[in-house]
Amino acid sequence: MDPVDEYARLKDDIRRLQDRAEALRAEFLRPGARLRSNRYEITVRRQKRRVFAKDRLPPEVRDDPRYWDDRETEVVLCREIARSSAGDEDIVLIE
Repeated sequence: MDPVDEYARLKDDIRRLQDRAEALRAEFLRPGARLRSNRYEITVRRQKRRVFAKDRLPPEVRDDPRYWDDRETEVVLCREIARSSAGDEDIVLIE
């Protein structure tokens, strides 16, 4: 399999699995949800954490470039190439 096709397929699988995990998580959070199987048990608990509220800073601090850094990351994007309007599968010509 072409590495580009494999990457696209993996990203699609990951997206599908994450969507399913989120749907299951939502079910576990409902009152009366079944949280135990023969092999596993789900535990739901609340967890607190501190969050810095930068929007509460005065604008003169938020807008001061001395407090900001620029960072770069590499982003890999994958998109499907539009197929022909005929909608045919890939055509293989044999001479």
